[in-house]
Amino acid sequence: MSTVTVTKVKEKPILKDKEADLQKITTSKNLDEVLENVKKLDNTCSFKKCKTNISNFAIDCKYCKGRFCPSHSLPEIHGCGEAVRKDEKEKFNHPYVKLNQENHEKAQTKLNMKLKQMQLERKAKQCSSGKGKKK
Repeated sequence: MSTVTVTKVKEKPILKDKEADLQKITTSKNLDEVLENVKKLDNTCSFKKCKTNISNFAIDCKYCKGRFCPSHSLPEIHGCGEAVRKDEKEKFNHPYVKLNQENHEKAQTKLNMKLKQMQLERKAKQCSSGKGKKK
């Protein structure tokens, strides 16, 4: 007998379509009205059903470039969970940034100097330990 496991995928919340809203706003002839509506749109949370005013405190998402209130600021909450997962996986798989040629040469000379210093210290210890031997 075989069993089948079904997993439900959480639906991604839909963000506001700011471009469509801007097109609706800019159809007005009065420039002051247009500017006020754009400012109002920019000062609200980008999460679809959230109308929180974020003029005092907003958090920008580095994945979708949206501006969110503190309650929707986590990428997993507003729909950027896959982007975060992909970014963290990339960081885990390739954690070190390659050095450019100049920095690589500096690090190599520093390493060589440290190895020479350690080698000299080792030789000095061997010579000093020979004096205390019993005859």
